[in-house]
Amino acid sequence: MAYLKLDHVDKVFTRGSTQSEVLKDINLTVEKGDYVSIIGHSGCGKSTLLNIVAGLTRNTSGVLLLDGKEIDSPGPDRAVVFQNHSLLPWLSVYGNVKLAVDKVLSARMDRRQRHDWTVHNLELVGMGHALDKRPHEISGGMKQRVGIARALAMEPKVLLMDEPFGALDALTRATLQDTLMD
Repeated sequence: MAYLKLDHVDKVFTRGSTQSEVLKDINLTVEKGDYVSIIGHSGCGKSTLLNIVAGLTRNTSGVLLLDGKEIDSPGPDRAVVFQNHSLLPWLSVYGNVKLAVDKVLSARMDRRQRHDWTVHNLELVGMGHALDKRPHEISGGMKQRVGIARALAMEPKVLLMDEPFGALDALTRATLQDTLMD
């Protein structure tokens, strides 16, 4: 059985009497451990597809299954790294990651383990030096790395990434791509 399965997925956006068919009859099977890249021109529906898999946007028709369960809402089993930073401005770098860790892993880890796991994931993306900084105090690329650390720290079944390296310099991009593959 496929780990992630998209079966005849369609998405139509409706505004007033106008309908825009964005996705039509998408079928995809992904096995556990697979890496998949979706490539296409701007506006072809890549982000919409990721948002549907994340449960952030409802598909118009078709079925999505993750590990045998239907995807019909957001959940911690699917982490998303968006093109924009999506950090909470009132929390520190550490707080932005720790919030997700506390929410998702509190049943499995005690307070000390969650702290250590948060710091570990920030160090993994090269942000261990900036734990106390707020989002407005760091660069766009650094914000993106915090978003990646947050997603990884949640230990999701599926990691969805929508052009996550666009704001990063070439060296950081290459390092993070290698880290993610590991």
